[in-house]
Amino acid sequence: MTDDLMRELVQLQRYATGLQELMAEANAEAPSRTTGTDHTGVIQVGLGADGLPEAIRVQQGWERRLEPARVGEAVVEAAQVALGERMASWTIRLRDIGWQAQVERLQQGDEPPAPPVPGEVPPALRRAVDQARPRPLGDLAEDMIAAFDHVEQMTPPAVATATGSAAAGKLTLTLSRAGLVSCVAEPHWVARQTATMLTNALGEALAGARTALARTIEPHHPTGALERFLAETLAVLRDPHRLAE
Repeated sequence: MTDDLMRELVQLQRYATGLQELMAEANAEAPSRTTGTDHTGVIQVGLGADGLPEAIRVQQGWERRLEPARVGEAVVEAAQVALGERMASWTIRLRDIGWQAQVERLQQGDEPPAPPVPGEVPPALRRAVDQARPRPLGDLAEDMIAAFDHVEQMTPPAVATATGSAAAGKLTLTLSRAGLVSCVAEPHWVARQTATMLTNALGEALAGARTALARTIEPHHPTGALERFLAETLAVLRDPHRLAE
């Protein structure tokens, strides 16, 4: 029974490891830079390799094509266009290297894992298992069952965001790790700015938001309890004396 459970756990770990490797491969193929422009052609946003805005430019004569009150919307629109271009380019690249086929082979289990060595702990969990201090089996089983019973009720962690500003708060940009969230600009202030002044202010706010985002910490994932229980379970399985309790 113990060997069967270990085999299933190792298979699960092999799948997780293979998926991580595929995701790393996909990330390596991401476009290094993508640009997008709003429908007026006034605002251009450039995305870096991380998919976040790294440059925002305002074209000369912007006031003839864009109302001051809509500049913030135009910045968001240009960022969304750039993100769409990035995803389209990325998708084509992944198709060219056959990435999707690799994912399907992993999902179908076309390459069955080798039988596990009795007592062997999957490498990615080895450190967690070594550090685990398993509780009595009865307590561990009860908590793990409860965790699985409520796993569907778990909500995703809140998305971390960060804001940068310029012109004494008259312009603010908010970023998440997924991209530009919002851009808010005070219309009366915008109306008095040249293209160069707006570009500089947007650059200042963007730099502040990127710096602030780099300092944020992603919220703890709600399935962390299950990972802890798995580490405790493997620690128990490695110790025959614990199984006899």
